[in-house]
Amino acid sequence: MSSTLSRLLLLVVVLGASGAGAAVYRWVDADGRIFYTDSPPPQSKAKSVKLPSNTVAPVTPVPKAKPAAATGEKVTLYTTTWCGYCKKARAYLNARNIPFDDVDVETTDRGRREYREMGGNGVPVIFVGTQRMDGYDQGGLQEMLKASGW
Repeated sequence: MSSTLSRLLLLVVVLGASGAGAAVYRWVDADGRIFYTDSPPPQSKAKSVKLPSNTVAPVTPVPKAKPAAATGEKVTLYTTTWCGYCKKARAYLNARNIPFDDVDVETTDRGRREYREMGGNGVPVIFVGTQRMDGYDQGGLQEMLKASGW
C-alpha cells in the first residue's frame, strides 16, 4: 500500500473518531508530498476534500424466547443454593428469558423425592422436555433447548 494511501486512511480514521463534519484539506508541499490536514497551510493553495462520514447500522433487537406453553417443552432444574454450576444454569436461562422450574433438592420435599426417584448423583440435573443433562455444559444446554424449539 502506498504511503499516501496509508496516510489518507489514517486521516479518515482519526477524523472519524475526533470530529465528524470538520473540514479536511489536501495540499502538496514543495517536494511533491501530499498532505491531508484539518486546516489549510497559510503559504499555499489547498483544496477542501469531502470525506465520507462513518455510519452506524441500527441495532436489531434480539427476539425474546417463546413462552414454555408455546413450545410444549418444560425446562426443569434440580439444584441447590450453594452450587456454582446451578447458578450458571439459572443465569443462562434467565438471560434468554426461558422460563424454568427450579427445584431445590436439599430444602424441598418435592426436590428430595424427585431427585431420589431419578437416581440423581450431583447437581444440577437439567431436563428440557424428556432430554436430561447431569451437570452443566452451556453448549450442551443450548443444543437441548434448540432441539426442543427454543
